[in-house]
Amino acid sequence: MDNRFEEVKAEIKKGKRFLVVSHVSPEGDALGSLLGLALALRNIGKDAVAYLEDPVPELFMFLPGADTVVHSLEGAAPFDATFAVDCGQKERLGKGFVSFKHHGKLINVDHHATNDSFGDINVIEPGASAAGEMVYDLCKAASLPITREVAVNLYVAIHTDTGSFHYSSATPESFIKAGDLVRLGAEPWEVSKRVYENHPARKYKLLGMVLNTLEVIDLNSNGHARVAMVTVSQEMFRKAEAEKDLADGFVNYARGIAGVEVGVLFREAGELEYKVSLRSKGDVDVADVAMSFGGGGHRNAAGFMLKGSLEDVKNRVIEALKGAFARV
Repeated sequence: MDNRFEEVKAEIKKGKRFLVVSHVSPEGDALGSLLGLALALRNIGKDAVAYLEDPVPELFMFLPGADTVVHSLEGAAPFDATFAVDCGQKERLGKGFVSFKHHGKLINVDHHATNDSFGDINVIEPGASAAGEMVYDLCKAASLPITREVAVNLYVAIHTDTGSFHYSSATPESFIKAGDLVRLGAEPWEVSKRVYENHPARKYKLLGMVLNTLEVIDLNSNGHARVAMVTVSQEMFRKAEAEKDLADGFVNYARGIAGVEVGVLFREAGELEYKVSLRSKGDVDVADVAMSFGGGGHRNAAGFMLKGSLEDVKNRVIEALKGAFARV
């Protein structure tokens, strides 16, 4: 029996009305975990509301239940409990949720090692490849039926957060759970087609501009500390007529360069403010770097916000990465 979820099972049993939330700028794991859990709760007759501060990206509107997500809690009736999935810090759930006072007991279900245990109940498993794995485990532990619709969402969560199962975070358990989700109705080819072969042309217009900003630098003289950096500005978004979520994943082009250990994406988020995304090939712990700036994530994938000019932000990140390489 999975004892991690004993308290959670008790809350599900006694509660009638639940809120399920995830982080701002949601990606596949956030969305799949959020919708999978909300649908599973509805399957046993619970009133479950899925909430996100930001819109569901167009790419993921095919997910079952995506059209039921709400983006405001104003006037919402009190909830017995709230599930926060795939989120390391409460602030990342968005201002709308943070200011909401009627969420009931807060249940934090996450796989980020940098999670600060902000819930009343915290189930944190850094060894899980995705929050979707943990929701799968919760469904099994609490006897929540995994219908085809739930299976599709949880498969997408695991599939995307493991980089189609080629990241080092993918474990034998990831494959076992994904296999069971396929048995329950998820279709790998359909998911791959929807997620990787369904992008609007404006994404590639944006990508072309971003790749033109590419910089590759050596942080030491031996050539073993190579970093590749790309930048996306608000002006680029305007020129490409692209939404901000279309830049998701661009950092991987920087990391994918031969000889590069860390890829960095600087996305202009506002006047003198940048969202910094870091991706490592494995040796450098970028979560440590992110935490030093108030962010978080995983060893190989992390992010944070920084204020300042682009030049200043780049210099601060470069200095932090020098320290990270020195610790390898």
